[in-house]
Amino acid sequence: MLLDRHLKRNDEQREVSVNDWPSIYSAENGYENIDNMKESTYFSCLKIISESIAKCKFQLKQDTTKGETILYDHYLYDMLALRPNEYMSAVDCFKTFITLSVHYGISGLLINRNSRGKVLGLYPVKLTNCTIDDAGLIKGTKNNKILWDWQSANNEIGSVFDKDVVVLRDFTVDGIKGKAVRNVAGNTLDTSIKSQDYLNKLFSNGLTNKLAVQLVSDIKDENELKKIQEKFNRIYSSTGKIFTIPSGFNLTQLNLSLADAQFVELRKLSKEEIATTLQVPLSKLGIVRDNAKSEEQDNIKFLSDCLQVKITQIEQELDYKLLSANDRKQGMKIRANQGIMLRLDAKTQAEVISTYVRNGIYDLDFAREIIGVPKFGGDPIVTLPSGQVLLKDLLDGKVSYQRGMRVGDTDGDT
Repeated sequence: MLLDRHLKRNDEQREVSVNDWPSIYSAENGYENIDNMKESTYFSCLKIISESIAKCKFQLKQDTTKGETILYDHYLYDMLALRPNEYMSAVDCFKTFITLSVHYGISGLLINRNSRGKVLGLYPVKLTNCTIDDAGLIKGTKNNKILWDWQSANNEIGSVFDKDVVVLRDFTVDGIKGKAVRNVAGNTLDTSIKSQDYLNKLFSNGLTNKLAVQLVSDIKDENELKKIQEKFNRIYSSTGKIFTIPSGFNLTQLNLSLADAQFVELRKLSKEEIATTLQVPLSKLGIVRDNAKSEEQDNIKFLSDCLQVKITQIEQELDYKLLSANDRKQGMKIRANQGIMLRLDAKTQAEVISTYVRNGIYDLDFAREIIGVPKFGGDPIVTLPSGQVLLKDLLDGKVSYQRGMRVGDTDGDT
């Protein structure tokens, strides 16, 4: 049974030794290195990714014969675009949902339903464990084959079936469990954090190097030397700036300049590697190269390479778990407004909108709505360039300047 297996996993204990700590205190067992958040580049990338997706408002739409229409009257519209639950705005809810996914490799939006199946709220949670039915995903006959353990921000815990949680995986090799990209780039993150700590300690010590103190004594007895060493350790070693060495030993010069260690170059390389791993353009981190592309091109690349797959994952999960099969058959769907990521500067925007209006793609009211000025109201006003005609009308002689003429007249166009 699924629940039997879920309960049994905690009962299977074995004696462990101190050498087992790497596997026990691992990401797979729920232990995370929160110090990763202290790395400025990693934190900035998390913030950029989560905020970029959160600002692309998710809307409930429906395909009709006249194109897509937004269903403002449906109860899910306000829930997705305004308030997923009574305690969080839509931006805060989706920011948390995406941040948890990127940082931990997997996250969930817990779906709270009433007895009739109506969605009452969505809550971002951390998914801590996955239990699969004994018979497996393919051969299993149960309606619910996957059980997720979840934990909320205020340390509430519980279990829920897969149909009642929207799951977002950062990277997966089996389609079920998620793995954070930061685990792959763990060495780079660790190096960058240590370099940042080194700078902090260097500035705390007044930009001075460490000092070695040698005990001048002819005492040979190890116990006596140990007592003296411990005394000096208590006096000098608390800050790590000064340390002692036993009598009879010498140390070479300790100071290593940052320039000799190529500190700046290595730190910059670590930042670029972290940003590349998370697919965030360097321009968004304030790193501009001579061959850098424009900000608009960076936004398009960022959207296509990094954000679009995450947005598509969320859309597919929301469509399947919030909408019924009948709703989907009627053309209902949940989509993010990705156009927000493609906003142009004022001059370029004016040129694009004017071109669309002149060629009848946008009506005047829609164009005015985009730039935020009052609409005319009434019936749609569509303009077309007068110099363009349909080829069919031209061949049939139905164009205005052909009226009253017969095809082949010498004083008119044929």
